[in-house]
Amino acid sequence: MAQLVKMIVNELNQPPFNLNLTSVTFNALHPPQLLQLLSDVLCEIESKNRVDISDEPVDALALRLLTSLQIFKFKPETEDPNDFREGLISGRPEKINPILNWLLQRREELKKRAYLSRYLVKIDIAPEMRSDSDVLDLYEQYEFLIEEFKQRHKQFEASQIVNDTVIDLRKDLQSMEDDREVLIRRIERTQRKVEGVVNYNQLLSVAKKLRAEKEKNREFQAQKEDQKSYLGHLESRRQRLINQLTEVRKTKANSSGKMLLQRAEDAIRVNQYMINEKLNKETQLVTANIALMEKMLAAPNPTSADLQIVIQKSDDFRSKIAYLTEKRALQNDPIEDGMALYRQQSLITSRKKEACAERLNDLTQEMNTLEAQLQEKKEQLGGQSETALTSEQFKTYVSDLRVKSNVYKQRRAELNDLKAEYGILSRTLEILRAQEGGLTENLDRIETQQGVKGFRETRDLLEKISDEKANTDEEKGRTLEEMSNLVRILNSKISEKKVLLAPLLRELRPLRQTYQESLPEYEAKKREYEAQVQLIENTITSIANVKSGLENEIVTLEERCRQLEADIKENETYLQRATDEMKLYVSGVQQQQTERGKSVRDQLQQKIAEQEKLNAQLRQDQRQLKDNLPRMEEQMKYWEKLEKIFRVKILCQEKQKLQEGTVRRERGRETLVLQ
Repeated sequence: MAQLVKMIVNELNQPPFNLNLTSVTFNALHPPQLLQLLSDVLCEIESKNRVDISDEPVDALALRLLTSLQIFKFKPETEDPNDFREGLISGRPEKINPILNWLLQRREELKKRAYLSRYLVKIDIAPEMRSDSDVLDLYEQYEFLIEEFKQRHKQFEASQIVNDTVIDLRKDLQSMEDDREVLIRRIERTQRKVEGVVNYNQLLSVAKKLRAEKEKNREFQAQKEDQKSYLGHLESRRQRLINQLTEVRKTKANSSGKMLLQRAEDAIRVNQYMINEKLNKETQLVTANIALMEKMLAAPNPTSADLQIVIQKSDDFRSKIAYLTEKRALQNDPIEDGMALYRQQSLITSRKKEACAERLNDLTQEMNTLEAQLQEKKEQLGGQSETALTSEQFKTYVSDLRVKSNVYKQRRAELNDLKAEYGILSRTLEILRAQEGGLTENLDRIETQQGVKGFRETRDLLEKISDEKANTDEEKGRTLEEMSNLVRILNSKISEKKVLLAPLLRELRPLRQTYQESLPEYEAKKREYEAQVQLIENTITSIANVKSGLENEIVTLEERCRQLEADIKENETYLQRATDEMKLYVSGVQQQQTERGKSVRDQLQQKIAEQEKLNAQLRQDQRQLKDNLPRMEEQMKYWEKLEKIFRVKILCQEKQKLQEGTVRRERGRETLVLQ
């Protein structure tokens, strides 16, 4: 997972995203942010404007993401579509990260697929709309334009491939021509330099023989290394065959007819279990799921009320199951029931058996996958079998690898020797440079005394010129023949390329003309196709809007109808009560009043009389309170004055007791202690 996150972060930090993320910041993203990132990547691949998922409904977001992944032919790791859909919408990293990695690794390929899907994915039309002749004609024309677009796109791709091939060949041809001109100039310059060399032909023949001998020596060394590598390969193969023979002999010695029969019987039993039990259960489960899906597709769209009913039933069933499970657990006493232990062991054994079957199935699938990969590798190697190890191609590869390895080791040893020698020479050079100063001064003094100042510099210059001339002569003899051979090789290659290029150019001319002629027609057909698509989309949009308006009107009328039905029921109830009340008073039968109780009018009159009596009593109490209010206020003042008098008396008494002695209060008594 860490490697996967690292790859995703590297891709997102590059153009056109440039997010400047790290592994830590990417792992810290919340599920909505991961969903927004996935939506941005899909919009960039499909060349669409960025969509803010916070303003998009969940159903529309799920439909858009799943449609894009279906167009790109993304295959999720999980086999459960509901689990994948829930994980995608909830923004779980274990679902989002593989999708991001898959999209970013194939971005250019998916851009092309998104472009083609824009014109090749057919528009879904409801079956009831296909009965319209105009719509049917438009749809047939739409399908014809799609097929024509496919043909035009194939022709365009073919012309692009041919054009790229021609451009590459022209570049190669131009580079070869440039190399040829450079070599011709170098040969002419070299020939002018070696015209005055003594024994030129003899030196040239000797150089040719030396080069030929060196080439033969290299070929012999390569053949020697090939033989050594081939011998080592044969030795390893012999050892492998000996080991295989030893294992076969051991297996043959340890096996018998009974053991082989036992193995065959075990394999038969395993296969019978897989077919009769496991595959049968899986088939039944898949059949039940398909039947459930078909039932759900055939059923009408559920409303919120239907969902509430289903949820309520589900809760009821869960409670019943829990109750029955608890009841069964109480009834089945493991101590009294002697078969409980055996049932438990049987259940454990069956679970282990199912786990082993699942493991066997996984291993079988893995083995099939590996065998398919092995077969694919064999086909890539040219359909060769195990004898490919001894083929000429493998020998050539091994010999080249061996030669390169030996050359690498030799060069490495030479490099180490040169490094050691460089260190020694560097130290020697430092010493010589230290001694050079004194020697140079002595030589300058001696040259000045002898009257030949500058003799040493002139001698060094002449020696340098002589060495350069000798090196030039040697290089002339060595490179002249090589240049001639290289020019001949280049001339032959140029001729071959011209021969190969001639038929392609002849094929390209009519194709280019055809392309130029068909390009305006292609553009016109494309514009016509886009216009037809836009017309169909507008028609579908208008029909969908009309349908939505009618559905909303139907819902409004149904709600109004239910409201009116409720009002009718309520009015019927009031009407029934009024009818009963009228019967009580119109009939004038006292028996009905006795049987059905008092009428509503009598009850209301009785309540009114009681309230009037209560109101009269309250008014009488109010008048009494108003009459007694002055007397009660005066009496209240008397009581307040009396309370003040008693408080003053108590205070005076306490002061008197404190002056005369000490007052002790305990257990409800007061004791005065005199001093």
